[in-house]
Amino acid sequence: MAYRTPPFRSSFPMLLASSLLLAQPISAVAANQVQCRASGASWSCEPLPARGEVPPRPPQAAPVQTAPAPEPTGMAAPAVATTAAAAGVAGTRSNDFSHLDWVPREQLSAEQQAAIAPYCGGTYVEPERSGRDDETPFAELPIYASADSSRFEQGSQTGVLEGDVLLRQGRLQARSDQASFDQPNSTARLQGNVQLRDQGVLVLGDEASMRIDNGETRIDNVEYVVHAAHARGTADKLMRRDDAVIVMTDGSYTTCEPGQNTWSLHSKDIELDREKGWGEAKHVTLKVKDVPVFYSPYLYFPLDDRRQTGLLVPSISHSTDNGTEIETPYYINIAPEYDATLYPRYLSERGMQMEGEFRYLKPDNEGSLSAAFLNDTQYDDNRWLYGWQHQGGMSSRWTTEVDYTDISDPFYFQDLNSALDVRSDTYVNQRAGVTYRGDSWRLQAAVHGYELATITALTPYERLPQLRLDGADWLGDSGLRFGYKAEYTYFDRDLDDGFITGEDGIQLDNLGNPILTPDENLVGLQRATGHRVMVSPSLSYPWRNNWAFVTPSVRTQSTYYDLSFDEKQSPDYDPILNPDVYFDYDQANKNPSSTIPVASLDSGLYFDRQTSWFGNNLRQTLEPRAFYLYAPYENQDDQPLFDTNQNTFSYNSLFRDDRFSGNDRVGDANQLSLGVTSRALESDGTERARGSFGQVFYFRDREVQLLEADGSASEAETSSSSAYAAELMYQVSDAWRLNADALWDPDNNDSNAGSFMANYQPEPRKILNMGYRYRNNVNTFNALTGTFDRDVDQRIDQSDLSFMWPLNPQWSLIGRWQHDFAEDRTLEAFGGLEYDSCCWKLRVVNRYWVDYNEFESVAQDETNRGIFLQIVLKGLGNVTGNDVESLLDDGIPGYRERENNAL
Repeated sequence: MAYRTPPFRSSFPMLLASSLLLAQPISAVAANQVQCRASGASWSCEPLPARGEVPPRPPQAAPVQTAPAPEPTGMAAPAVATTAAAAGVAGTRSNDFSHLDWVPREQLSAEQQAAIAPYCGGTYVEPERSGRDDETPFAELPIYASADSSRFEQGSQTGVLEGDVLLRQGRLQARSDQASFDQPNSTARLQGNVQLRDQGVLVLGDEASMRIDNGETRIDNVEYVVHAAHARGTADKLMRRDDAVIVMTDGSYTTCEPGQNTWSLHSKDIELDREKGWGEAKHVTLKVKDVPVFYSPYLYFPLDDRRQTGLLVPSISHSTDNGTEIETPYYINIAPEYDATLYPRYLSERGMQMEGEFRYLKPDNEGSLSAAFLNDTQYDDNRWLYGWQHQGGMSSRWTTEVDYTDISDPFYFQDLNSALDVRSDTYVNQRAGVTYRGDSWRLQAAVHGYELATITALTPYERLPQLRLDGADWLGDSGLRFGYKAEYTYFDRDLDDGFITGEDGIQLDNLGNPILTPDENLVGLQRATGHRVMVSPSLSYPWRNNWAFVTPSVRTQSTYYDLSFDEKQSPDYDPILNPDVYFDYDQANKNPSSTIPVASLDSGLYFDRQTSWFGNNLRQTLEPRAFYLYAPYENQDDQPLFDTNQNTFSYNSLFRDDRFSGNDRVGDANQLSLGVTSRALESDGTERARGSFGQVFYFRDREVQLLEADGSASEAETSSSSAYAAELMYQVSDAWRLNADALWDPDNNDSNAGSFMANYQPEPRKILNMGYRYRNNVNTFNALTGTFDRDVDQRIDQSDLSFMWPLNPQWSLIGRWQHDFAEDRTLEAFGGLEYDSCCWKLRVVNRYWVDYNEFESVAQDETNRGIFLQIVLKGLGNVTGNDVESLLDDGIPGYRERENNAL
């Protein structure tokens, strides 16, 4: 296995057994000549410089058993056992798994129980011991040893420690029933209930032998625990070769609790090279309840943050359109700042697809190049994608940006999955830009094109090129702030003609008639292309203190065009039967322009007081605000709509200086917006509640509007006041949060729009969301006709309920129901069960949803049903069911937080 994206964490954490390099420091302990001062059963040892051969010594009587001698001043005391696991491993390994540092839930402290998930029966607790958290380099640490007894065999030059032997250097610790040091053969041997410890790692074995001269080590009948990963495993034999490579024979790995091998990984041969940062495993088998379910002849993987070339985790899925999909990614580590990944994917219904990505990461720029190719037997043509994403100059005033993607056909993302970081709704970007950032200004040059990824959308305008300058600065000490915006853009697009052609040929409506492309329905100014220059200087005088603010400002927006038309008439035009849709291109103004001043006065007050809600001390504020806006009317009906639309009305829109987005319209205005906001703040500044209410009063009709279907201006708005706009937020508790907004029309005494959402999440595992939204007289843009459907009674009236709720510590309910009251239909509904344990998770979801047809405005939507299965082996990842992850992430607010906080 290999890693491609930092942080580089092992996909098969079995191989965290690399921590078994414990054997290496233990060898280093044995490699040093030490002087041990014995006093009865205890030893205190310190390293000594290398020396010559030790002369024979005369026999001596066995030492008298006395009280242990203290360690040298300033040195840590020998390890003191605080649990059964730490008290030595004399005798057989425990049936209650305490020899693995396993502590059942009922024996954990309240703090330890809170740190593990409620469905876990316990956890691995590393015992307290001297030096466990010592990060001092080993070369600077003394070595300590203790035993019940010791002897030195003169003939064989072998020193022997017997009875609860303890060796310790810093955070490293070794225990056994017996330890012997054979000086002539440069070997050390631990026998009987061997226990090796490093920080967060425990290794048990029956016997361990080490070569002192080269560090070669062997441990038999191994059990190991990695505490932080909640992982354990076994091996028949563990060896450290003289080249520092660790070799495990018949090794296993699992994150399941002791005695519950729901799943486990097994490998005949594992090699771990911490020096180079790589590992490899041969003949890897995934077993579920001791039944083999997956086999790989070879896996290559990293042991640390260094990237390694090799296979990534393969994936298998199945769908109706593509059949069985098998993907086996391969990662290529080229250099520290370069890498690449290949994604060969077999689709049984389409053929072999190849995707690839090359990435670069330098101090001042980063990016990626991607490509994909498929000879699609179902589509009967070649399908391809290529792209370049780049960001440069991140540490300088000059920055560059590229976001370019091209695809073979508009059905690419509809038909094919992609491992590349490229996504699309209606189009993919083809954009490049360069920006210079001054101290108080910015200059940007860019080109922006698009490639449609659907056949039912209008061709968007491309900006070829776009130049923008904006900035602001104070005029000395006058208190005046001068701002400016300037832009030049050339807007262009190639409009389609004829009929919509899908994968199955020309598309037909419900009556069997061919469907014209959306572009065919455009007429008049909607078919314009050309140059646009916009200049907008501004001047303001902000004044503020702790109880009020006043900001008068003026700006002028001048817009100039140089247009051209393709002079195509509406397909509905008939000079006798339907002459009203005729557009006279000969009389159209090719160089329209406008210069419109805009003045505004924004002001507000701030009051607060101390109060109490339900026994909680709060600070309540009252923040009234008044915003006056004036802009004279200037006829802009001869200006096209290159990038302009009308902003959605809400409370925040009360205080904007234009009701349009983009630069093709400046709304005429003589109006006063009044609003008030009140907040409830806790002592630390947390906003417990907020409510806002306001309205716009119009002193004249709004005559500047968007275009009608025939390219002419729409009718003026004549109401004297806007709808009432209100917003409410209330954080009932740490678990409950309510949000609501509403628009109320006083002219017809009716609500135009509103929404309500309640979120309840008392803990990460419990989620309940209830929502409702409505909007009447929706002014929607019909892509197929290129017009606004003002005369069609369209409304939104929907409810949304979603939840994830535990039935007990291991079983949870999952569900969502989204209902459309306007059409009296269910848009989406799914329900299922989740089983969660400490080492694996299972989700089964039954889903019903409306499949929005590409031609939903002229054809009936279709309904689909499906059953989704997700299996997660914790410590391994998803075996199947990535679609379930996306389904829950999109459908249940709070799910992502739940997963990120999962224990």
